Amino acid sequence: MNIEVLIKDRINALWREFGQEEYCKFSPYANAEIPDNGLVFVGVNPSLTDKVKERLLKKSNIECEFHRLTYDVNIDYRYYKKFFDVAEKTKLNWGHIDILYNRETKQKKVSQLLKTERGKDFIYKQCMISKIVLDKIINDKTPRIFVVNNTLTRELLGEYHEEKPTRKSTHWIGYDFIWDEALGTYTYKNNTFFFTSMLTGQRALDKGSYKRLIWHINQVKNKKM
Repeated sequence: MNIEVLIKDRINALWREFGQEEYCKFSPYANAEIPDNGLVFVGVNPSLTDKVKERLLKKSNIECEFHRLTYDVNIDYRYYKKFFDVAEKTKLNWGHIDILYNRETKQKKVSQLLKTERGKDFIYKQCMISKIVLDKIINDKTPRIFVVNNTLTRELLGEYHEEKPTRKSTHWIGYDFIWDEALGTYTYKNNTFFFTSMLTGQRALDKGSYKRLIWHINQVKNKKM
């Protein structure tokens, strides 16, 4: 699916709206496309390394930059290394999206935006853009497996229930996730969602939990796909 065509104009319009804010100093970033099947890894926002920051400071505009994955483990950003590993061990295609588009390496700074009304408005409007993408990807007739590897992402996606709620959620993106006892995880519109810690970095899943995640994905794949 071509993500760039779907959201490019919306993201650029949002950055023009908030262009005077410090958090819109650098152009936004997103992956340009995602496979039509397989795993979807969902993060919170793109990072901002010193090298990239130096390059962006020389840019003459703040239009969104879109990246196309090569799907070569030796070329793509090392952040994706574990995604390659999970995909190989589950024999599934994979793609990645972030819920937010503002570049920031420190998670704390992203969370701080939620402490001001304008910051919350900025986060909410990014979420509504991502909802357009997610609504296209999530299909109850062709279910996929989603791996959400960030706590803030989980909060922005919606609410979590033991059984189907009587009233639809209006919390951020507003999905209502239902616990599936047979699968041992949450589902939404017949799609399976795993909510985990980061797969890389200092707060990454320990080896046992990581191995269990791969086992669990394979169990769901064999039952539903």
